[in-house]
Amino acid sequence: MSELAHGLLLQEQGRLEEAESCFRRVLAHEPDNDFVHGRLALCQLHQEGKKRLALETVGEAIRLRADEPFYHALRSLILSDLHRGKEALESADRAIALDPGDSFPLAAKAAAWCSMERWAEGEEWSRRALAVDADNAMAANLLAQTLRLQGKSELSAAAVESLLAADPEDSLAHVNAGWSFLQRGDRARAETHFREALRLDPDFDAAREGLVECFRARSLFYRAYLSYCFFMQRFTGGRQWLIIIGLYLVYRVSGAFLKTIHPLYAALLAIVWLGIVLWVWLAPGIGNFLILLDRSARLALKRGERLQGLAVGGGLLLGIACALAGFFTGYLPVLLVGVGLVASTVPAALALDNDSLKGRLVFGGLAVFVYLATAVVFTVEALNFPERSPHPLTAGLGVAALIGVIACTWLGNVRALRRGEE
Repeated sequence: MSELAHGLLLQEQGRLEEAESCFRRVLAHEPDNDFVHGRLALCQLHQEGKKRLALETVGEAIRLRADEPFYHALRSLILSDLHRGKEALESADRAIALDPGDSFPLAAKAAAWCSMERWAEGEEWSRRALAVDADNAMAANLLAQTLRLQGKSELSAAAVESLLAADPEDSLAHVNAGWSFLQRGDRARAETHFREALRLDPDFDAAREGLVECFRARSLFYRAYLSYCFFMQRFTGGRQWLIIIGLYLVYRVSGAFLKTIHPLYAALLAIVWLGIVLWVWLAPGIGNFLILLDRSARLALKRGERLQGLAVGGGLLLGIACALAGFFTGYLPVLLVGVGLVASTVPAALALDNDSLKGRLVFGGLAVFVYLATAVVFTVEALNFPERSPHPLTAGLGVAALIGVIACTWLGNVRALRRGEE
């Protein structure tokens, strides 16, 4: 068997690292073989942390043979995975111009629209690809996904049934089925499909993440958060910002109106608003904390998710306990430690299990600041006790920490701080 044939066989079997080595050995002797560059790029696309390398590799294939639509479509898929949607659309359009009758470039364009969270356009181009080739699995899976994300539950369920009927061994189809059932509130069937996807492909991280969501959704608290996520997913990023800003303006206007009636009503509204804001950011961490309490379910968590559970769920419980202990004993230093620990859960939730390096640095830095501020405040107030009024340093650090936590609730909506690039 030739080196190239061996590499193609390994790639078909999903042994991508070995296949990549074979393709590199072929290129050592045939550096201008565009076909091998294309297969190598396909290998790299499906390996964690190699998408940027895949983009360079497919670029070399295009340089050697610019009239091959497959390479431009593959480049589009890679760009979609790198969240560079506009460039992905351009590459898909080049591929379509070269061969309008090929379903792969059409499906690539659907994926490009999906990377931009333009679900209606993604649905349209998925259907176009399926009209050309009804057996295009990528287009069929994208169609099921876009229908679900637009809230078209019945159509999505029908699309998933077709996927599984066509290929019961398709792990991606089972992931789509899992999300479809989870969105409809059927956690048991969703969990069954995610487990089946992992059985078919133990390294399929999307299936693991879906299973973790099922475990988190055992909590009523987390199911409410999921409902919020499913609702917001229907909209593009710009519209999501408009919704968030609109809700904030409604809160401000309502608060001002209630204050004219009675300050207590405005204070109660502020507490409700704060609870909603914190609930959105703390729900995943609290969900992970609950999973940690389950001996079998905790095995599905990654290191970052476990740390997030401890920092958020554990920090929240310990903080509330300290705040209550300090309040009832009258010992201010412990009460302030409790407040600091509760405040730290917001930046900690955003720093841990974050794919963005920038996000980890920004939110991690704020979390460390809150922890250090809490330690300093405790030391200062312990030395200052039993003075009734807090030390001026306590007030300064407290205001700075509060500003940092509030900033987190807004910065958390910036996708560049939440989404990594490979």
